[in-house]
Amino acid sequence: MNPGIEAARKLAHLGYQFTVNGETIKAKYKGPGEPDPVTVRALLDLVKAHREEVRAFLRCYCPRCGGVAFCPDYEGQPLCLKCDWVALVRLYPGLAEVKH
Repeated sequence: MNPGIEAARKLAHLGYQFTVNGETIKAKYKGPGEPDPVTVRALLDLVKAHREEVRAFLRCYCPRCGGVAFCPDYEGQPLCLKCDWVALVRLYPGLAEVKH
């Protein structure tokens, strides 16, 4: 996997939330405690070095779990196949047969 994308995923697991606005990627810490600044700086440098790939990834990843697989609800809004599995099975009962 791309080093910038891996860095973004690690930052998300540390408690960072990302927003993408045009060319700009913003990371805001929402996790518990204080993150290690040395580790965070190295990861942010990787994100910056691979900005284009990371921006594309951040447009299609789940900020709650870091996954990238989605299914739409009835209104076309994407639901994460991991985080929203129960809701998706209620919407699409046939999904209950899927083994993952």
